[in-house]
Amino acid sequence: MRPGMERRPDAGSAVVTGVVGIAVLLALFVGALNLVVDEYAKGAVRTAVDEAAQAGATGGGSVIDCEGKAAQVRANLLPGPFGRGVMVYCGLEGNEMVAEAVGNLPSLVPPVPSWHISVTGSSVVEDMPSQ
Repeated sequence: MRPGMERRPDAGSAVVTGVVGIAVLLALFVGALNLVVDEYAKGAVRTAVDEAAQAGATGGGSVIDCEGKAAQVRANLLPGPFGRGVMVYCGLEGNEMVAEAVGNLPSLVPPVPSWHISVTGSSVVEDMPSQ
């Protein structure tokens, strides 16, 4: 070592602080990204149940039309693992077609827990016009 260039006891502590800071920022970023993806998925599920209930109500109260539309919208808006974790059930309740989606939205990283979702949509069944 050159004269006057003595090793200080805190040498390298800035690197440790920087690494810890970057790890915290990365965890916050991944958490925020997971929240954004979950909010998109909730909106997509809301759209699926609303469109499904309306399709079933327009068909004169057809549960088959309701479930078919729910599957179609869910497949288009939530492909992959997000759509597989959510199931949509349709049924008639009085004069309303009700579509209910329940399931879990997976997280992007293992430490973040999955989100449970439960969304209900309904539409009044339209009477078929008589000819």
